[in-house]
Amino acid sequence: MQASIKMKSNGSVAMQLDVEAARAVFASVLFAARFHERFAPLVKVAKEGLQLEGRKAARRRELCR
Repeated sequence: MQASIKMKSNGSVAMQLDVEAARAVFASVLFAARFHERFAPLVKVAKEGLQLEGRKAARRRELCR
């Protein structure tokens, strides 16, 4: 598992994660969302991103046929 996390001067955070680290972060956010409503928007954004990536991956597989 590899991750690079950088804090920016404007208060944002840039993360570069391998697949295993991304899954761990996503699972942590999902878990935290069960206990605090402020995490709900993060879960929504993450799920939408995963759906978008799934559609892109499906299109890439179609082009390879």
